[in-house]
Amino acid sequence: MGGGSLSTDPFDRIERATLQLGWLGQRQFLQLLSDERFDLTIPQFYTLLHLSHRADECKMSDLARATQQSAASLTGVVDRLLEKRLVARVRPEGDRRQVMVTVTEDGRVLLAKIAEARRLAMRAALEHLAVDEINALLKLLDMLIGGMQRTVDGRDLRG
Repeated sequence: MGGGSLSTDPFDRIERATLQLGWLGQRQFLQLLSDERFDLTIPQFYTLLHLSHRADECKMSDLARATQQSAASLTGVVDRLLEKRLVARVRPEGDRRQVMVTVTEDGRVLLAKIAEARRLAMRAALEHLAVDEINALLKLLDMLIGGMQRTVDGRDLRG
């Protein structure tokens, strides 16, 4: 992520670093999901992930809202997940017009494999750091996330 002259101001450097981390993380995640082992899009992944966190099936309308997708887009996403046998459609006995969706065991297994691949990628990215450096990084990241969360929540806007 290039640009003109680079500032030496530490706050500018931290902002650039967080933007670059976000960009690289997203790029790495897209590459991982598109790998032939997983073959998922971001909307498919988040739909599957949301369903995996539910104890029971989910209404399509609730799923669209939770994953911030239009009903039409979600229908296509769910259709592709159905083809891959990662989700199942269910119609409740009381209201056969209602369409519910649930994650299958294959879907749960795939999510576990994705999580493991992400862990391995992070380990590879940080393998050059000593344990005390990793602990220091975690502490600083927690502090950064807390500060950013306060600005998002509107409690500490100074800019």
